[in-house]
Amino acid sequence: MRQTELNLSEEDRSTIEAIRSKEVHQAREVNRAHVLSCLDRDIPESEIMAVLGIGRTAVWRARAAYLQGGVELAVFDVQRSGRPRQYDTNAEASVIALACSAPPKGRQRWTMVELERCRPPGAWHAIREPGNRSTHAQKNYFSCSWHRVMWCIGALTEEYRARMYVPLELYARPISKAEPVICIDEKSLQLIAHSRPPLAMAASSPTKHGYEYVRNGTTNLFVAVEPKAGQRIVSVTERRGKVDFVAFIKELLTGVYAKARRIHLVLDNLNTHFRKCFDDVLGSRAAAKLLHRVEFHYTPKHASWLNMAEIEIGILSRQCLDRRIANRELLESEVAAWQQARNEKERTIEWHFTRQDADKKMGRNYVSQLSC
Repeated sequence: MRQTELNLSEEDRSTIEAIRSKEVHQAREVNRAHVLSCLDRDIPESEIMAVLGIGRTAVWRARAAYLQGGVELAVFDVQRSGRPRQYDTNAEASVIALACSAPPKGRQRWTMVELERCRPPGAWHAIREPGNRSTHAQKNYFSCSWHRVMWCIGALTEEYRARMYVPLELYARPISKAEPVICIDEKSLQLIAHSRPPLAMAASSPTKHGYEYVRNGTTNLFVAVEPKAGQRIVSVTERRGKVDFVAFIKELLTGVYAKARRIHLVLDNLNTHFRKCFDDVLGSRAAAKLLHRVEFHYTPKHASWLNMAEIEIGILSRQCLDRRIANRELLESEVAAWQQARNEKERTIEWHFTRQDADKKMGRNYVSQLSC
């Protein structure tokens, strides 16, 4: 059978190679990039199909799509309109508002039966009609009341959006040694010791430890991470008061980031994170001298998910802290080893959520200043 021919331009060839080797894409998109690259290098179709595990039709479609619309059409999926909405916006909003309210007296939470019984007039009138979607699908569609573990971000006011855009803009900037972006947060940890020695792991037998334990007090970890540089600093302290926080920031500014021209600190709204604490601890003149290079950027209230330090703390918890640690000395040595290993490998955090994504995802819930 005649070989499918294809000649890529130099620009398209560079784009295809980036998709194949560097960037993060879905498997089917990488496969299509492989097909185009192989056709460009005159590799036989039989070899392409054998190596990639695809049929001849997939090869022909990739070539035809490239000739029709270039790399964009050949590699990436065209966005689809999706399934039509089965409920209008007003009906959906009224049901969701009901599901998010307090459940009936004597009930732990709303159920589909209770929602149908208490629904507002005209809302969700077709919920039980024959041929309508299943109960499971309905629960997924109006899902808020069935999520036992959830958080709520409240009204998306202009103030909320303005404070949200700031860290998103910082995260979109290229890495800069002169103006590093540092995310800071803290985590409390209970020190727990075994009441009796655990049994070591053996062949076909996991480690065993008793359910009883001994509490040895609590401690605190301050975490500062520079996401794009792949560097983090973790400090173990006895408390997380303003004196401890000021000392941690001072160590950052006079140590690792002493040569930076301007330092951007991304923080949540904990009461110890504000500039007044520096004035209280150091005095106004000393605080002004220490912070003259610093810009504080605070996430909106109930939006600490915008602080990438929470991602780093999650990794720290899973990789290092998810066990019984008996004392502060052991905690400090374990955290130091974890920090050193991640810094040596320059483990970065890839942030993909942009301002455009925020407007697209949450735009319909934005509240203007006039309507507040």
